[in-house]
Amino acid sequence: MSFSERIAGILYMRDPGFLWRTIGWLLAPLGWLYGAAMRLRAARYAGGHATVYQAPCPVICVGNLTLGGTGKTPVTIFLARALQQRGRRVAVLSRGYRGSLAGQTTVVSAGETPLLSAAQAGDEPVLLASALPGVPVIIGAKRAAAAQLAVEKYGCDALLCDDAFSHLALRRTVDVVLVHGRDGLGNGRCTPAGPLREPPAALQRATVIVLNNTAGEDPRTETEVRHAGYHGEILRLRYAGVAWRNLRTGATVDPGMLSDPRVVAFAATARPQQVFKTFADSGMAIARTVAYRDHHAYTDADLAQLAKLAAQDGICYLATTEKDAVKLPSEPPTGTTVLVASLELAGEADSLTRLIDIVEERCWPNQPSF
Repeated sequence: MSFSERIAGILYMRDPGFLWRTIGWLLAPLGWLYGAAMRLRAARYAGGHATVYQAPCPVICVGNLTLGGTGKTPVTIFLARALQQRGRRVAVLSRGYRGSLAGQTTVVSAGETPLLSAAQAGDEPVLLASALPGVPVIIGAKRAAAAQLAVEKYGCDALLCDDAFSHLALRRTVDVVLVHGRDGLGNGRCTPAGPLREPPAALQRATVIVLNNTAGEDPRTETEVRHAGYHGEILRLRYAGVAWRNLRTGATVDPGMLSDPRVVAFAATARPQQVFKTFADSGMAIARTVAYRDHHAYTDADLAQLAKLAAQDGICYLATTEKDAVKLPSEPPTGTTVLVASLELAGEADSLTRLIDIVEERCWPNQPSF
């Protein structure tokens, strides 16, 4: 388990031991101050004391309240495809986190192949651009400028904001908030004393809350959400499976058809251990795992080291996520094949269908659903 994942796990503990409970109390004043600042900031926007840009078309935000992964990007991809299939001209707006161009408003894709690398635009925008043919992807710290560009240059009539729940300078029509089904709101404190980006009451801004139950659901999670003052619908989804492909050839790969399904799995995500479990559940035999810091920028040396680890055990396959694959700097060394996992979503009790229905009802209330 990586150091960052250990820290995240500690922050999410609802019932920590004495040591971590003590550390939590020591950090609590800082968490309280941060939370107070975020409450004041939200109040300024809500009260009209800070500028909010109103886009000329519906804006759908997919975000979360906590630090770490809750499945925002797969849900963004699902919504973009669903809206595209219903005839909407969709664009995705992203911050471009950890990309060298993150401060600029820049087109990552005009709906064809990515125009920028992950080093320039960040891993998630490039992943979105690769996964969504026909959908422009634009990065920018100021989402209002990105929204204007999407509408003026591409004639978009629907805007999807990835990871923007706390970005209040752009008015949204729908706020989809993802919550980890098992870990919920953790210890309920704001960073650095806990995992929250804003106090729990911020969930009252959500249009719909979606619990990601891939790792299971703790019954306390829904209780925490309700105690925060949220009274709307709660939907549930999970990763139902994995579609594998060969990175170099693009060919579909069935783990059951491999002569040797052993792999060295690697990931630079917020929850790498959960990723590795998903790989194993798909039929891959995980021989070794390597976890990097979230958003890690891979180098040729990283790839060579991974190939060396595999070769030591006579393994010829490396396995990773789509988000990691877009950051690989080159082809793997001869004799090593990279397999890439695409996560498939499934809703509990038709939650995915209900999610797109909620979006359409809010965004286009006077138009019939498809």
